[in-house]
Amino acid sequence: MQVSWHHTVRGAARGTPRRVLLTYFMIFHSFCGMIDPIALEVLAAVPEVAERYLGLVEAADGDPGAAAALTELADLVAGLVSEMERHRPLLTRCLAAVEAAAAHGEDDLVVGAFIDSLSPDELVVLRPWLGRRTVALLEEVDAEDAGC
Repeated sequence: MQVSWHHTVRGAARGTPRRVLLTYFMIFHSFCGMIDPIALEVLAAVPEVAERYLGLVEAADGDPGAAAALTELADLVAGLVSEMERHRPLLTRCLAAVEAAAAHGEDDLVVGAFIDSLSPDELVVLRPWLGRRTVALLEEVDAEDAGC
């Protein structure tokens, strides 16, 4: 009797975490060349997709391929975008308060307590959301940091 991957996972899953099983599956099949290289890259770069992908592996009784991995990645990204949208009203109000402080001439306060408290990466993400005065302050800080 031939034992399928599906049956192996179901039998082993009782005591073994699914992520561990997926790791073993990936190692075994990557040596055999049976997992699409793109799927391996996605799973290595974004382990959060692994649980969903393992469900597809079980359903397909083997590697469902790169398209399935990318589709699962798209579902994860869509969920992240949804979370961003959920926080948009609060973020808008927060940045409006910062802009109001900047508009009242509280430049040192805005720079020292707000802008300097955020990482450069966070400031890049927030820049399109910032008001005109806050952006001007950010540009002044950037120019000072650059030594201009």
